[in-house]
Amino acid sequence: MPKIRKSTLCLLMSMVCVLFVFSWTVPRDLSAASDKSITLECKKDDVVLTGMRWKLYRAGERDGADFVLTGDFEGCQADLEDMSVENISHAAQTVESFAILKRIDAIAEGYTGTDGSVKFSGLSDGLYLAVGYPLESGNYYYEPSPLLMEVRSDDDNFSFDAYPKIVRVTLSERATAYTVRKIWLDDNDLYQVRPTYVTVDIFKDEELYDTVTLDESNEWQYRWTAADNSNQWRVAERVVPVDYEVRIDHNDTQFLIRNRHKIITDWGDGERTTTTTTTTTTTTTTTSVTTSGSTGKTTAPPTSTVTTTTKVKIPQTGQLWWPVLPMVIGGILFVMIGLVMRAGRKSE
Repeated sequence: MPKIRKSTLCLLMSMVCVLFVFSWTVPRDLSAASDKSITLECKKDDVVLTGMRWKLYRAGERDGADFVLTGDFEGCQADLEDMSVENISHAAQTVESFAILKRIDAIAEGYTGTDGSVKFSGLSDGLYLAVGYPLESGNYYYEPSPLLMEVRSDDDNFSFDAYPKIVRVTLSERATAYTVRKIWLDDNDLYQVRPTYVTVDIFKDEELYDTVTLDESNEWQYRWTAADNSNQWRVAERVVPVDYEVRIDHNDTQFLIRNRHKIITDWGDGERTTTTTTTTTTTTTTTSVTTSGSTGKTTAPPTSTVTTTTKVKIPQTGQLWWPVLPMVIGGILFVMIGLVMRAGRKSE
């Protein structure tokens, strides 16, 4: 009998050891997979924009109360200190130009469905850049503005709905003039660090179209002409001076590149203001996003599947449930070991 009790005890202890080892090797997010997503709703007045192409980039993350650009975007000298509604739009345009200049690969790509929406799922916390591409429909040309959005939630099921600003332009076959201009915000070069020239790349539908030099001889500006207005144009300052930040603003035909010395606190549009944004935690259904390396303008909607979003508030405690089963089994085994040892003492 003592041998049987010892064998049983050894077997039970071995099982406990195996269970503990197993519990540490099982992925911890097995039952708490992330379903954080961003949904872009694309409409202009009463027009639902089906087939609009979008790319998504992970550009940065939060560092305390501030944002920092990370990864491929680390070298971008955009101003992220003021994340007010106005400045975040300027920052998005600046970061978009950097992505085009550096030919950064998107983490996902998708097209809007028949309801005008496209959803990017399976995201981690961070600062994301969404870049949209022009869509021709009838006699109009619809161009969306880029967006910077934050995914941040302790909830594994998080959904953010965004409504991009979309400009509608009447298509024309007449020649269209475009202008890029450089402005310095450095107190008239008080710090004597302003370069004598800057190099600017001009992109047509994300492809390099021309490279120009801006300096005092051309009054820091350049003008070019296109045969029509059906293309997407972007500009990027090739090398931003070390002591400066950059902001790129543009409308249909004009591009403004501002270089502001880091000591200056004003972009020329008034003093900085700070706003606090809040987000809503929801649960959404997942959908896949196709990836592609193609570029350019979308003229016809591709075949795509868009799911319906169901938003339900789910209480979260932050506790993972995967350790429960091993712990319960381990507790039962410990009870069995105690009973066996107690029976052994009685028999002795």
